[in-house]
Amino acid sequence: MSYINVDAYENAWMGLTKEDLKDVKRPLSNLTDEEKNNFHLHVIQKMRDPEYFHWTVKTLLGVDLLPVQTCVLKELWRRPFPMYIASRGFGKSFLLSVYCLLKCTLVPGTKIVIVGAAFRQSKVIFEYMDTLWRNAPILQSICSDSSGPRRDVDRCTMKVNDSWAMAVPLGDGNKIRGLRAHTIIADEFNSIPTHIYETVVAGFAAVSSNPTQNVKEAARRKKMQKEGVWTDRSEESYKDRKANQSIIAGTAGYDFEPYAEYWKKYKSTILNRGDMKKVNPDANDGEDNDEIPEYMKKLDWTSFSIIRMPYELIPEGFMDDQQVSRSRATMHNGIYQMEYGACFTADSQGFFRRSLIHSCVANDNNVDKQTWPRWCDEPFDAIVRGKPDGKYIIGVDPASEQDNFAIVVIELHPEHQRVVYTWTTNKKDFAGRRKVGLTDSHDYYSFCARKIRNLMKIFPCVRLGIDSQGGGFTIAEGLRDLDKLKEGERPIYPIIQESKKRDTDDLAGDHILDLVNFASSTWTSEANHGLRKDLEDKTLLFPRFDTLTLSMTSEKDKIFFKEMQERVGNSEALKLYDTLEDAAMEIEELKDELSTIVMTITTSGRERWNTPEVKLGTGKKGRMRKDRYSALVIANMIARSIKRELPAPTYQHIGLIVGEQSKNSGGSMYKGPEWTQNISADSFFVVKRNSQ
Repeated sequence: MSYINVDAYENAWMGLTKEDLKDVKRPLSNLTDEEKNNFHLHVIQKMRDPEYFHWTVKTLLGVDLLPVQTCVLKELWRRPFPMYIASRGFGKSFLLSVYCLLKCTLVPGTKIVIVGAAFRQSKVIFEYMDTLWRNAPILQSICSDSSGPRRDVDRCTMKVNDSWAMAVPLGDGNKIRGLRAHTIIADEFNSIPTHIYETVVAGFAAVSSNPTQNVKEAARRKKMQKEGVWTDRSEESYKDRKANQSIIAGTAGYDFEPYAEYWKKYKSTILNRGDMKKVNPDANDGEDNDEIPEYMKKLDWTSFSIIRMPYELIPEGFMDDQQVSRSRATMHNGIYQMEYGACFTADSQGFFRRSLIHSCVANDNNVDKQTWPRWCDEPFDAIVRGKPDGKYIIGVDPASEQDNFAIVVIELHPEHQRVVYTWTTNKKDFAGRRKVGLTDSHDYYSFCARKIRNLMKIFPCVRLGIDSQGGGFTIAEGLRDLDKLKEGERPIYPIIQESKKRDTDDLAGDHILDLVNFASSTWTSEANHGLRKDLEDKTLLFPRFDTLTLSMTSEKDKIFFKEMQERVGNSEALKLYDTLEDAAMEIEELKDELSTIVMTITTSGRERWNTPEVKLGTGKKGRMRKDRYSALVIANMIARSIKRELPAPTYQHIGLIVGEQSKNSGGSMYKGPEWTQNISADSFFVVKRNSQ
């Protein structure tokens, strides 16, 4: 019987041959006498060496990294300006959290700031760090008692001895302008406004972490280079020193978005090996001489790196290959390459192009364009409370058993309408809210109906549109149920139509409910074509995705947060209450759903609108969510119908009511147009009926 080398099979995941294994460097083998005598120093030295990061992470955090993940960590460690673009599902945020803990542990005094346009984006990395910390007893054993995670209202901090990594909301940058960090991680970079990143975030790392020591190291390097004793290894060690970093990370997006612009600049800098004339043809500002600005000469092109991890380079088994294959077969190639290929794509190919949606966002860039409509002369933001004198339409997709319940609020203006608020929930979310006391509703649909009523109190509602299917009638019944009304509330009934009499027409209440049949091909076709027309005409606009707006939570929100923290501690409850940030992020999700909608023609010749097909975890076929999109279609269609409604006739009353004026009051005896003021009695004649 032949001998089977079990280890060879067990270690196949590393992709190493027998010859490769012979050359593997083992950190604790073949030690010299000096290394044995100073074993602790030797261990620290090897742990800080990027070549041994797999061993370091395994030892400190108890996590096995794949070779490709170790390579990413090495590249992040050695480059001041790395850009990290990864396929969806590769664990980008997880690997960044590992990097943060390594940096804080191995480089004492490290300060890391993690930012995202929304606080929830920067907190993703922090949550991974929290999980790693709780499952790393060895790391905890070498840290002080004050080390560990800490959550505050406006920041989350992971402290490791005298180092820390802090996740913060970006806002307009004023609240965090005073922060100083050695490493900046800008996650989901596409959502971060370029001007805030350049003027505020990048400035965090403008000051050297150890200025005096860095001056000495720079002078030493320069002198040794001049004398020819500076080696490649010396240069590598020099770049591995405690230097400041700016890490840009995120999933690939569209060509017209900020992330793509940075990618192009990084790529050009690397490919042109720092030749600034090629990287930036306008570097000389129109001067005829060949001089390059001094600041550009100091830009080392080797400091830049693009780490791109498409699905094809991810080891087999890391992701659900069948699900990815299904996505590739059903998704448009441009979307697939963006999501899984880590490639920037020109545009979406659905019924509502992403570029079209992007052009309808009321941000500073779009508003300044000559093509922008005159009826919206300045940017606007998402809101959680409407104007007292405003007019709002609420669109609701009640969803089926497995889908989201979605609400979209549209603000009406004379010449256009604006998406200002979006909210979703599902039965799992409802159960979580009930568990921690965030709702006193006993059943799911009562909870949804209560949410609608609460929104109607803060958004003066002129029309409420609900899909009649998928729980729509249940919601409608809940809105008219007298037993569920609170003080000052009125029952809500369907709108009164002359062409369609209902038994509720004579009941006292608010007749603003419009039950639409989303399954009707005629209605759906008109609504979708109308929605695209409104986007093309810029009569439907989206709020800017503004970091200042995202960071602004009301005092009520802060008080509520603190009360919840005191009552339930650091539980899931703190993540469940609704904020302005939630509304803004929901609108971003709405735009994403809208860009995935595709139109197909059935065998009977009818138009259908749906999202691409995907494979569910059960192995069954399914589709991407479109609940927010459906609520938007309903709300916008109602807005269009209201605009088409003829205004009620107005009458100008001529003459006076008897007794309105005294006999001797003087002045005109009649009210009316100017031409009535000078009419004489001779201008009138009387027709008398013959009594016979």
